[in-house]
Amino acid sequence: MTDNQHKQADTDPDNNGGDARSKGNGQVKELFILAALWLPLGFFLWFYFGSLLVRPTAWLSGWLLSVALPNAIEGINQVRFNFEIETLIPHERLVQGRVALLTFDVNPMIYAYGVPLFFGLVMATPPLTALQRAVQILIGYAVLVLVQVWGVFWEVLKDLALNFGALGAQAIAETGLSPTLIALCYQLGYLIFPAVVPLVIWILLNRSFLQTIAMPDLTRRG
Repeated sequence: MTDNQHKQADTDPDNNGGDARSKGNGQVKELFILAALWLPLGFFLWFYFGSLLVRPTAWLSGWLLSVALPNAIEGINQVRFNFEIETLIPHERLVQGRVALLTFDVNPMIYAYGVPLFFGLVMATPPLTALQRAVQILIGYAVLVLVQVWGVFWEVLKDLALNFGALGAQAIAETGLSPTLIALCYQLGYLIFPAVVPLVIWILLNRSFLQTIAMPDLTRRG
């Protein structure tokens, strides 16, 4: 190869673009490996402080359920990281010879695993300062509390509609919500939102960084 050909290869934009893309792919792999390494700590902190982290969820869920079902829901009593749903619906059978109100449990943690996932992603993002990481974690936590509230709310409605007899079904019928809608919203809260929302929040908060590794050619030319 001649000297001119060597120079042309060195300045070939396609060659430089390939190098940039390779570097970007390497950064993506490294980022997700780091996120996976941060996950155990995230899950430990999430579980250890679970009763504290779900407290805002208990407040918001209790208020929302009381507004949506004023004749059926009295409130939520938090026991560690579990919720005891206190209703105004009497048991169909007497309890120790007396009429007792129906109560049942909901585990909000099954809607909250997005918190440690988001923590791992934020901690693995290279260009962030400690303050930026803290701010992003707080923003993500606030949004994910709403995901938990969604899950708890629709699980309670689903349980009342399907698991607690005619009185529970009647309470749901009075809201005007169809069982199909309740089932759909419950499935979204159980299967989709806890896994997808953390990733969406992380992408929105780190668009500039992600653009540099996903579209290196455009970033370099800009």
